[in-house]
Amino acid sequence: TLAATVNSMNRLQSIAWMALVALLATSVQAQRHTGITADFTDSRTLKVQRKVEELFQRGDFDRAYFIYRNELVPTGDKYAQYMVGYMHLTGMGVDQDPVLASAWYRLSAERGTPQFIEVRDKIMGGMTDGERRRSDQEYTELRREYSDLAILLAAIKRGVRDMRSMTGSRLAGNSSALTVIEVQSLTQTRDAADYYQRVERDLERHLTLLSEIDGFQDLRTADPARVDIDEIERLVDERLNTFQD
Repeated sequence: TLAATVNSMNRLQSIAWMALVALLATSVQAQRHTGITADFTDSRTLKVQRKVEELFQRGDFDRAYFIYRNELVPTGDKYAQYMVGYMHLTGMGVDQDPVLASAWYRLSAERGTPQFIEVRDKIMGGMTDGERRRSDQEYTELRREYSDLAILLAAIKRGVRDMRSMTGSRLAGNSSALTVIEVQSLTQTRDAADYYQRVERDLERHLTLLSEIDGFQDLRTADPARVDIDEIERLVDERLNTFQD
């Protein structure tokens, strides 16, 4: 009915206003330099963050959405994940879809940011059963790719792969003869032994983060070279298949 449509529009406008207030009240940098995000932020990512904020402020929503969604969301940037939800809620640069927006809000709130939780709960509270089921489905898919657990698991798997690549290498002998070019920076070369020491430290740190953010068994004492990646992946998959928010 017309009345129901008007009520729905008024509700969405109210949520959009609350979402905007949450953005203004929540420091961008505070969101990006706490928890897991700081662990994965590099100089290139910082430049992308500044660029996308300028695009959004200028009203270039199509380009801003593309960068938020495809470049920053995969790094675990909770602010970017929230912005994707906000743009789906308001139809800025993308089709308006409040249910999909709710899934992004749920993802952005996984670290317990109060403002993000408030908006998430507001939009979820007015959903029909069918909308809630769809939100659950969308959220499950997003968690499998972009949650802190998923991003940490991917980093741990890369670390384990790099550690295991040392086996049988010349590192046991004259490691100074080897040079590693880091593709991401393209400006530095490292002695191979130093490079693999850094890989080991990063792996230990990621295992510690995994232990801390989701109550896993204490992984900090595990020998990084012998970590049971299959068991870790199983535990993460179990968490990703169940959620309460």
